[in-house]
Amino acid sequence: MKITLITAVVLALCGPDPAQQVAVDAAKKTVRVPCKIAPRKLANLPEVYPCEVVATWPAPKGQKAHETVVTFEVQPSEVHKALESLGLKPGKPGRGEDPCSGPELEVLLEIPVPNAAPREIRIESVMVDKKTGKPLPPVKWHFTGSVQKDGKYGADVSGTLIALYPVTDEVVMQSGLTMREEGMIKIETAKNLLPAEGAPVTLLIRPAAGPPPAVAAGAADPEKQVLKFSKGVGPADAAAPNVPPGSSASSSGSTADPFEHRKEVRPGKSLPDSSRPIDVPKQ
Repeated sequence: MKITLITAVVLALCGPDPAQQVAVDAAKKTVRVPCKIAPRKLANLPEVYPCEVVATWPAPKGQKAHETVVTFEVQPSEVHKALESLGLKPGKPGRGEDPCSGPELEVLLEIPVPNAAPREIRIESVMVDKKTGKPLPPVKWHFTGSVQKDGKYGADVSGTLIALYPVTDEVVMQSGLTMREEGMIKIETAKNLLPAEGAPVTLLIRPAAGPPPAVAAGAADPEKQVLKFSKGVGPADAAAPNVPPGSSASSSGSTADPFEHRKEVRPGKSLPDSSRPIDVPKQ
């Protein structure tokens, strides 16, 4: 009896924190992933890079921690299993010009509000064109699953959970956007809608109840809406969104991707440089 009691105490003190684990709400068909608002400027990098993924492990283990909206600590494969528990079957991730496939999902961000119920907003709402500040139109998200890498679930190697563009197939989810949109739109975060960097938030992932709002309202396909959106972005010299105080990023020029050596290289899968830095206004 004493051993059992001691074991229970040790587990309570040293075991995983349930609040930091992937949770499945079967009634609402929702997977909850605890996250934090990611820094947009890493201390070891001189530049701010556009967001090309939505969620990844933090630096230094997250291969795309310099271009994400949120970071998390769980294994991406845990999210994969959670989505399967909702009855979903993964499709196939895309990379470069290869399209992705899989069940359509909705991705939302749950933001705590003091003395009030948490606020839920579509993830696209906090991803804005860096030239104009306009939010990304609603797009389709797909449960693709990950390729294998070195005999492991690839996303558990890269640490990438959700990709905005098909710059990697070591993911759990991807949007329906292509490298064509990547070349037109550079994404920043809407700091006026997000809490401070490092603040806890929750990713909500659930099966799509229907087409994204733009389609439901009678508009064109969401990916075509993004192309239309890209044609309306501001001139190349338009001001970029505000960056955290103290940033030492350069206001002009371009720096090679410091993570170039960590990119996947596969025959017949050549990709353009997809991590060009964002120009940051002088302080």
